[in-house]
Amino acid sequence: MIGHRGTPEDENTLRGLRDAADAGVSGVEFDVWWTQDGVPVLSHDPTVDRTTTGHGPVAAMTASQVRALHTKRGEPVPTLTEALSFTTARRLTAMVELKPTPTPAQLDSLLSVIRATGAAPYVIVHSFNADAVDAVHRAAPQLHTALTHEKTRITGNQAARYGTSLNVSRFLVTPSAVRDWHSAGLKVYTWTANWPPAWEKAKAAGVDAVLTDRVEPYKEWARTACAPAVTTAP
Repeated sequence: MIGHRGTPEDENTLRGLRDAADAGVSGVEFDVWWTQDGVPVLSHDPTVDRTTTGHGPVAAMTASQVRALHTKRGEPVPTLTEALSFTTARRLTAMVELKPTPTPAQLDSLLSVIRATGAAPYVIVHSFNADAVDAVHRAAPQLHTALTHEKTRITGNQAARYGTSLNVSRFLVTPSAVRDWHSAGLKVYTWTANWPPAWEKAKAAGVDAVLTDRVEPYKEWARTACAPAVTTAP
C-alpha cells in the first residue's frame, strides 16, 4: 500500500506523509518541481495556485518564497530534503515523481539530496516523462527508477529499459500483462486504485503494490482480502 501524494487532504506535505505513515502504508508517493534557485520542492502542479494560498509557477519562485507559502489547511510546502529525511527515518518506500525533465544542475541537486538523506535504498525515482527517467538512470544506474505509464500497452522489455519497476495505470493491469512485466524483472505498482473493484483487480493480477488515496479503507479491505506479506525496500 502506497499513499498517493501522502494523503489527499494534505497532499505533498509532511503532514500528509506522516498521516499516511501512521495509517500503516509501506510507502508514499509525491511530486517534485524545482524552484528558480534550483531547490527541489514538493508540488504536483507547476503552479502553487490550487494547493496553497499563493499564486504563480514554482519555477518562477525562490525556495524561500515557496517555503513562505502554506496550504489551505495551514501546512508549509516541504523541500525534497525534508520529505526524504522523513521517509528514510521511517524506512518507507519513497516514490519520487519528477514532473519536469531535470536540467543537469537540477539532476545534480536531486542526487545530492538522495545521498545526503541516505534515501537511496528506499527511493524509486519515476516520471511520465521518459526523458526524465532516462536522465536519472544514466546518471545514477544504481538507483531504483521506473517509468510511470498510462493509456497504451507496454511490454516488459520496453518498460525494463527505464529501471527496476513499472508504475502503471490500473486500467492496463491484467494477469497476463503483470506476468510479462514480472518476467522482465520488474516490480509492478499500479495507480490510483481507490475502491474495492480496483483493489480486487490489482490483487487478481498479482501486482506488487497499490497506490491509493484511500489508505484506511484499503487497509480494512486488505485485512481479509490479502495474505500477510513481508514489506521490503523497492
